[in-house]
Amino acid sequence: MYKYFPYREMNHREILLYGFHFTFLFIFTLAVIRDIYFQHYFNATVNFSAIITSAISYYLLHFKHQKVLTSYIVLAIAIVPLYILIYFNHFGNMVIVYVLLLPIVSFFLLDFRQALVTNLFIYLLLISMLYYISTINPDAPILNNKLALINIAFASILIMLFGIFYHLAIESTLLELIHSNKQKDVLLKEVHHRVKNNLNITASMLGLQALYEPQEIKSHILKSKARIEAIATVHEMLYKQESFEEVNFYDYIIRLEKLLSTAYGGKGKYKLNLDIDENIALPLDMMVQFGLLLNEMITNTIKYAKNAQGLQIYLTLQKNMQGYLFEYKDNGEDVIDTNRLLEKKGLGLKLIELSAKQIQGEIIISYHNGLSYILRIQNV
Repeated sequence: MYKYFPYREMNHREILLYGFHFTFLFIFTLAVIRDIYFQHYFNATVNFSAIITSAISYYLLHFKHQKVLTSYIVLAIAIVPLYILIYFNHFGNMVIVYVLLLPIVSFFLLDFRQALVTNLFIYLLLISMLYYISTINPDAPILNNKLALINIAFASILIMLFGIFYHLAIESTLLELIHSNKQKDVLLKEVHHRVKNNLNITASMLGLQALYEPQEIKSHILKSKARIEAIATVHEMLYKQESFEEVNFYDYIIRLEKLLSTAYGGKGKYKLNLDIDENIALPLDMMVQFGLLLNEMITNTIKYAKNAQGLQIYLTLQKNMQGYLFEYKDNGEDVIDTNRLLEKKGLGLKLIELSAKQIQGEIIISYHNGLSYILRIQNV
């Protein structure tokens, strides 16, 4: 159902627009069944035409995203069949209040000025029809009932005013929400920007410290620097995009790989092969942990893996019903005893295992023509 009515991604007008389409398809189908049952075949033909038009309009809305066009089509579907049936039935078996309720639809779907113009057209059409019927059928019951005509006028004014004030109230509320959301967006951007700056300052301080340390200590400091920069990159991507909830995984890997390649002099020494859906995006918390994972894996490959035929890194991420399946593999020729590696864990491997646990993942490390990491993440 959500595939055909993605209400979570819509504003109030889009939800109403979808709702009118579904309502028309349902109501006009019932009307066709009713008309066929009572042998009103002309009415059934008109109502069936409304079903076909509603289906075409839904196609334009859902698959072609023609929101403005389908808003007018919805109004046409609501108005044209009803006026045709009113005219050919001479107001018989029709309830005039239906016509009076139609103007509200325009306030739901259109901008304020467009709604006013549309309402003016609807009321002029109604007045014209009443006048025309008065010329061809002066004895029509509705025309000889002055009280009914006065009540119709009162109801029209009431509905028009209700539509105007409803529209203004909704617009006022929406403007407040939009203003509030913009303020929150600005604050969140500032938070992520400052976090990124603070992390980069910390990384820079570590880089400066490494200049004055022996090579063994320098290596450890630079590793910590790279880990901090991996986290900073996540926050940098967040404040540069519109959504603060998720980070694009593919884009992040490209940026992180360039960062590490520059830091460790790996440019041109290996080839990165990605098999990842470019639309996959992960939440902030998960992306931070993935950043630490990827930092350790790519760093180890750049620093230690060798292959005379050319070093390759293969990286995949697949989304399935259970969660995510992540695989990282290089083609390093030096055989690695993974059992011994797991027994004598360094800080890097501990970080990989800890990060995997933080995102509810289970990681398997093995060696087969290269070091391989397989991480399965269950949906939480």
